[in-house]
Amino acid sequence: MKKYIKNLIKLINYERDAEIELMTYEISSMSGQKREELGRAINKVKGKRLGKELGMDIVQFGRSETIDTEISVGDMVLISTDNPLRSDLTGTVTEKGARFIKVAFDKRIPKWALKKKVRIDLYANDITFRRMEDNLKHLSLKGKNALEYMLTDRNPKKNRKIPYIDYIDKNLNSSQKRAIENSLSSENFFLIHGPFGTGKTRTLVELISQETRQNHKVLATAESNAAIDNILERLMENKKLNMTRLGHPQRVSKNNITYSLAYKVEKHDLNKKIKRIGI
Repeated sequence: MKKYIKNLIKLINYERDAEIELMTYEISSMSGQKREELGRAINKVKGKRLGKELGMDIVQFGRSETIDTEISVGDMVLISTDNPLRSDLTGTVTEKGARFIKVAFDKRIPKWALKKKVRIDLYANDITFRRMEDNLKHLSLKGKNALEYMLTDRNPKKNRKIPYIDYIDKNLNSSQKRAIENSLSSENFFLIHGPFGTGKTRTLVELISQETRQNHKVLATAESNAAIDNILERLMENKKLNMTRLGHPQRVSKNNITYSLAYKVEKHDLNKKIKRIGI
């Protein structure tokens, strides 16, 4: 297992270094205009502070010419005036339109970012890589157990018998039902695997609903924000579920923002008191 984790960390660092190297090379060797043509920069935009949203300062950057870019909602961007590599002002894109782009900042916005015309560059997000590496270095006991199953160092216990399942989704096919039955009867580990379009998300939504019926707490994770938002939106039909969407609030779908932890904290009755006493 140590060898496997060490190799994973090495691969993460390779990917991080390659992404940062490509970004640095592009910014240092290309003009702002060329990078904008590639869709990875926006030049000559003026900023206007819109106020706070979920504890972050929101700035709208815009110009009279149309903005055609690959920079998307949830991307990290670098704000600068002349040499981007000398700037450390980064933010997260929250919204974009034909002639504007909104960015959320979790630190103080310098005056130059609002007074001058600035350049916005798509930026490599080092935070994700650091978190992956940190998680691998500090695996929980359950995380180690999961790796042992994957590396065939441990065999899962035999399934226990479970009573009749009253399915919420009446349109599940036989393989989906079998996956749910095996998952619910598994003592410690069960893997649901299948190609695109086979209904894995639909199966997971039913599985989560069945687990919560038994008053079990469920933590659902995925490789992307879009995948988690998709699961959450499907679970919304179950009005009895108490759900909280974790993660960066500016990367949460607008449809799901009221389920985010940041939103719940901001709207909590005690939030004003917390701000007043400076906690």
